[in-house]
Amino acid sequence: MRQGFADTVQHFHIAIALIWRNGCVLAARRRDDAVHLPGVWEFPGGKCEDGEAPRDCAVREVREESSVEVEISGERDVIIHHYAERRVTLHPFDCRIISGEPQALQCAALRWLRPDDLRVEEFPAANAKLIEDIQRAGVPPDSHSS
Repeated sequence: MRQGFADTVQHFHIAIALIWRNGCVLAARRRDDAVHLPGVWEFPGGKCEDGEAPRDCAVREVREESSVEVEISGERDVIIHHYAERRVTLHPFDCRIISGEPQALQCAALRWLRPDDLRVEEFPAANAKLIEDIQRAGVPPDSHSS
C-alpha cells in the first residue's frame, strides 16, 4: 500500500451478485447521472452497510435494484481495487433467482450476457479480474435454468 494512501481515500466494501440464468449473467447499466462511473455496465450489488455481511448485502441490493429475490449459490475470491479517489473491496457471489423477474429499478438498463460476451472495457476497472475469472471458469454448473 502506498504511504498515506489509506488516510486520503474512502474504502468501500461492495457486494456483487452474479445472477445466472440459462448460462448468462445479468448486467446493469449505471444511470448517466450516477456520481461514480456513470453509464458503465456493472453487475448488480452495492455498498455494504455498517455491520452488514457481504452475502446479506448482495441479496438486499438485488431486491432493491431489480425487484427479485435471489439465493447465493457460490462465493468467489475477494478483489481489492484502488481508484484515485477510493478503494473498493469486491465480494462477488454467484446467485440464482428464486422469485420475480428483473426490472431496471435503479439503473438505466438490464441485459443478460454470456461470459464470452462480457467486455472488460464496458465495466468498471475494478471488475476486470472478476470478468477474467468468469470467462476462465465458465458458467457455474447450476446456472443453466432458473
